[in-house]
Amino acid sequence: MNAARAGAILAVADVERSIAFYRDVLGFALEAVYDDPPYATLAGAGMRLSLAEQGHPATDRPGVAMTAPADAAQATVALVIEVGDAPKEHERLAAAGVRSLAPVFSPPWGGHRFFVRDPDSFLVEIEQPA
Repeated sequence: MNAARAGAILAVADVERSIAFYRDVLGFALEAVYDDPPYATLAGAGMRLSLAEQGHPATDRPGVAMTAPADAAQATVALVIEVGDAPKEHERLAAAGVRSLAPVFSPPWGGHRFFVRDPDSFLVEIEQPA
């Protein structure tokens, strides 16, 4: 495989609300928006992030229903975004009204990280590598 770019598709309850979070708060660039069914593609940090309105069947993935997390206390995946200054991003996001799950954590091996949730409770790690 000669992959050109990697990405993820998140099933969301409200595509416009999720666009606002990923574009306006986290800084992803909006590439495309579709109406039927609601779907958007954003780009940032070399990845593609797609937002699909949950519950729509697709003939190319039979038997698989995409849904947003049902329980915010359980995560099966985390979107990781690397930044140059995690404490500064923590302050910026807090000022924008984004609540982190805990204060910035600085592990003994270096770096800093913290976690937030997107509007559908997907876990997002903001990480400053060591």
